[in-house]
Amino acid sequence: MVNINFLYIDFLLLGFIQKKVFIDILTDLINLSLGTNCIPDAWMNLTHTDLQNLASAFTVKSELTDWRRFLLAAAQPWPVPSVTQLLKTLHSLKSVDAAGSGFVTQEYYMQIGLWFNGNEDLSITKSCTEPLPSDRLRHLIKFFFSLFADTRKDPALLNYTEMLLYFASHSDPVEGVYRALSIATGTYINRKEEASLPCVAFPHSNIVPNEKTLIEDEKEVLNWTGEEIISVATLLKVFHTGGSKDKDNHRFSNLEKEDSYDKDFIKIYKELGSDDLTPIPVALLLKHPFIQDLINSYQEYKLPDIKIFLQRSEQAQSTDGKNTTCKDINLNSATTH
Repeated sequence: MVNINFLYIDFLLLGFIQKKVFIDILTDLINLSLGTNCIPDAWMNLTHTDLQNLASAFTVKSELTDWRRFLLAAAQPWPVPSVTQLLKTLHSLKSVDAAGSGFVTQEYYMQIGLWFNGNEDLSITKSCTEPLPSDRLRHLIKFFFSLFADTRKDPALLNYTEMLLYFASHSDPVEGVYRALSIATGTYINRKEEASLPCVAFPHSNIVPNEKTLIEDEKEVLNWTGEEIISVATLLKVFHTGGSKDKDNHRFSNLEKEDSYDKDFIKIYKELGSDDLTPIPVALLLKHPFIQDLINSYQEYKLPDIKIFLQRSEQAQSTDGKNTTCKDINLNSATTH
């Protein structure tokens, strides 16, 4: 499913596309793949309703679908990072970003790598029933760069914090928000005061946590904790509204402005005693009722399990008989012309 990326070439710099366009692209992809074996049978048997439900799972606004998050989910299985692994990757990438620009080239990206190097054994996944190519993870490392890099630059540049915020996504969206806050601040932020170990279990990914990783995380939590403070700008990175960073240069600009939290955050900082909007302690911010409600309702850090949609579709067809799939619609259309 990774090859879907090339169909989004016109939308690479936006990150979001209209839900209808997203569904149309998936439908066309299924139809164009008939007889080519480019797509697994499970995808070929999806109905139009299945595609609508799938698109809704990755739609963070009323009509905008986050296609990067979809591709991240479609690319599974890949080794799921713990919070400390994300923080180690963040600080490693920062170490080669001498100018502090927030960007790195592909050369530096490949030099640093991620929390995996491509040699991991994905047979540890609970439901990995099909053999995977031995070089799959190495290709995924390169793919993740192309997925998140700004190709307008020469050479292409990767906003590594933005990329890692995507990898903060979790089956539990609240946990995902806390992971994102840790990345944005560069320190480990506990979801609860009594918590002492980052959550590394991802039910949706079927990854079994490695005992050695758990022990290493427990030892390294103290390396990433401290008196965390957070600015309004950093908070907006976590609770972003997506899309292009350029002002008023695309058709989604007005919608993004309507959904922006900047005025709310400014008001909160002043209520908490920061009249000049200087950074405040994270612990203080997390006690504010508006922030608590926002964390509990925010869905952009939920990574849906695509396999669930495929299984539901298969079960529905076996229970209700032959449903009309996108493949059938295309074949019927071809015979009538």
